[in-house]
Formats: sequence, structure tokens, C-alpha cells
Amino acid sequence: MPLFKHEGIDFNYEIQGEGIPLLFLHGLGDNLNFTFETFNRDEKIQLISLDQRGHGKSGYDSKKLSYDRLANDALAFMDYLGIQHFYIGGLSMGAGVALILAVHETKRVSGLILLRSSATDEPMKKEVIEWFSTVSKYLPKKNGKQLFEQDPLFQSIKDTYPKAIDTFERYFEDDASVNYYRKFMDIPSDRPIKSKSELTNLTIPVLILANKFDVIHPIEYSLFYERNIENVIYYELTPKTVDAEKHKMEIDTHINTFIINSQK
Repeated sequence: MPLFKHEGIDFNYEIQGEGIPLLFLHGLGDNLNFTFETFNRDEKIQLISLDQRGHGKSGYDSKKLSYDRLANDALAFMDYLGIQHFYIGGLSMGAGVALILAVHETKRVSGLILLRSSATDEPMKKEVIEWFSTVSKYLPKKNGKQLFEQDPLFQSIKDTYPKAIDTFERYFEDDASVNYYRKFMDIPSDRPIKSKSELTNLTIPVLILANKFDVIHPIEYSLFYERNIENVIYYELTPKTVDAEKHKMEIDTHINTFIINSQK
């Protein structure tokens, strides 16, 4: 298991292939396996990912987690690898982290990929913040999953967005989520940018991938970025709940095409 150390924390990472470097970041409560299970890279692309702070096999500290701290980790990671120029992307929380680097490291980031963004210049929706906060309350408790299912909010989540229940219940089986449960309070209340004016710094190619019927990653967040970034390619994906195989195939096609074409 390769590791790099930053701010006294060990970070687990993985690299596949050689070629154009793409750092792709997982979402809240997930790990780097998401990257390699979701995206089949073109042979010309080097796919890089890490377990972000407080996720997977990476460490954590007692400080509040934020998009800015995660972006600092990601940049330190690329410095450690000695990679000066790279594409960056991510899902959900990972998309927010990628956005920060694209905005503030304009000389190093060659292109940006935002997959199902979960926040804009505002945090997640209040009801979604409440969902994550409720889950975090039960994660450190004995029989936490059962207690969560008995909470009055459980049925409300199930009625509103049943797919979220599967995601939340997986957290109870994940050591990083149980041990570092505070991230589910910190990140949903944070935001990657403070104002849409920050997006005027973006002159690199940007690929935005979104889909409907997703309460945690509402399509209007992706449309916000599509409206406020100049050099954008936007695609609406087939939702996973409709056709998971097609959803994955579209991600592969759009990301590979975006990176290869933007090199021409």
C-alpha cells in the first residue's frame, strides 16, 4: 500500500497506467476504489487517486474538515509525485476539491471534470445537511445502524430519496466513516467557492457531467457551473437508477474524449 505523509497524516493512494495525468477524487464517505471501479481510462491516460483525509485507509486529525483542507492535501500529493501539470476531477465532494485547485492553481491544472457536483457557492440543501448530520449522530454508537433506522427522519429520507438510504447504511460498515464521523457534519455545511465571481479565473477546458433525479447532487448545481464558467462542455448522464451500465459507459466516453481532444 503506497503512502505519502502530509501534515503528519499518512495518505493511501494508487496510480494506474502512464500518460496524461488525471487526478480523480472520490466523494464524501467513499474511497479511492470509486475512481478505479467507475472510470475505465484510455491507454493514453494515467489515472491517479487517493483516499482523502478521513476516508478509506488514510489518516485524520481532530481539526475540522473542509474543502480547502482537502484541496491542500491534493496539491501536496501532486507535489510529492512531482507532477507539475495535470487534469483534475471528482465526484460530489471530490468535484468541489477539484474545483478549488482549478481556480487557484491555474498554471498547473490542464482541465477540470465535475461529476455530479454537491455544492456551489452555497452548501448542500438544508434537508440534505440534516440527513448527513443525523447519520453522523449514530455512527459512533453501538447498534448505530438500528438506531438510525428508528429515527423519525429515516422514513422521511426513504420517502424523498430511497437511494440515499443504501449510501447512508454503508457508512456503518466502513471503519473510516465510523471513526471519522464528524466529516458528515463538516463537509455538507461547507462550500468550495464563496462566490461565483471566483469562476472567472477559469480559462481551462471544463467538463461537467450531471444527471436528474439525484437529491444529493441536484442537477441545478451542475447547471450553476455550466452558466458561470466560459469554456464548458456539458452532458446530462443517464441516471444510475435508470441504467447503471449505460451511466458508467457515458462517464468513460465523455472523460476519455474530453482529455484526449483537449490535448490536440
